[in-house]
Amino acid sequence: MIHSEETASTIPSSALSGDLRARTSLLHDQAEALLGLPDSITSRSEYADWLAHFLAFYDPLERAFGAFSKWDILEPFSTKSTHSRRLIRDLGALGFDLRALSHAPNARIPTMPTFAHALGARYVLEGSALGGKVILRNLQQRIGAEIAGATDFFGGVEPAPSSDWRVFKKALDRFGDQHPEAREDVLTGAEETFRALLDWFEPFVAQKKKMVQPVCCGNSLKFVKTFPPNFLDPVGAQK
Repeated sequence: MIHSEETASTIPSSALSGDLRARTSLLHDQAEALLGLPDSITSRSEYADWLAHFLAFYDPLERAFGAFSKWDILEPFSTKSTHSRRLIRDLGALGFDLRALSHAPNARIPTMPTFAHALGARYVLEGSALGGKVILRNLQQRIGAEIAGATDFFGGVEPAPSSDWRVFKKALDRFGDQHPEAREDVLTGAEETFRALLDWFEPFVAQKKKMVQPVCCGNSLKFVKTFPPNFLDPVGAQK
């Protein structure tokens, strides 16, 4: 029953998480197609390059979340264990020098004028972790020995990313029910974050594709890899 001071237009007709999934489904598919994971990673050095590029985007974005103080409304979901910290641990375990990392410029990070926009951005990051274990299982079958001890980002930490996601989604839906006027800002924040992620990774993926070049050999065509400098070089590596 609708109270007299409420109208049907102010009461959400669906869960916010469902609206987010529907609104960003095309962008999600575009991101998956662009990244092409896990097949895009075939070696330890490529694995580190990908982790470093994720960190260069995730770290300034998660730092920007710190400008807002309302994250406790998501409890019992915890925002303390960030994706950036897991990426840093993985890269450190691989022996890469984080001092060489260049972060994405502020202009490449989605604009978040309100907490609702930031919540939409966090939806993208938390949702992206869902497929991490599937990606990791594939990588471990192919290059597991090379990346041993450096699997926190894709593998997640306890509690498992799947349970974290359920807790986060419930909190997200609760926010949408309690703040119907902010739902559109959450949706916009998620869309802008997907677009920023696509913009950040497009040149990176294009560079990776250039590393595989066709070479004519008699009547056959084969592909060889060229090796430009890695995004990060191992500590102490010879130049």
